[in-house]
Amino acid sequence: MKISEAIKTLQEIQEKFGDIAITGGRMCDDVPLYGITVTDVKGMEVWPTDPNRVAGKNDIDGVFLE
Repeated sequence: MKISEAIKTLQEIQEKFGDIAITGGRMCDDVPLYGITVTDVKGMEVWPTDPNRVAGKNDIDGVFLE
């Protein structure tokens, strides 16, 4: 992921959820950043997809970088 794409994604998140914290994630030397998600306090992804259909049920925890 390029810097410009990461910045654009983080700005979209800020517009939707406010100035939330980056609460986790990881990067390795051999693998670039490939995903930015928003998780709730239960650790479930709520943005950009909601695979477990939990959006709105729990408080937002923050941004997770992968």
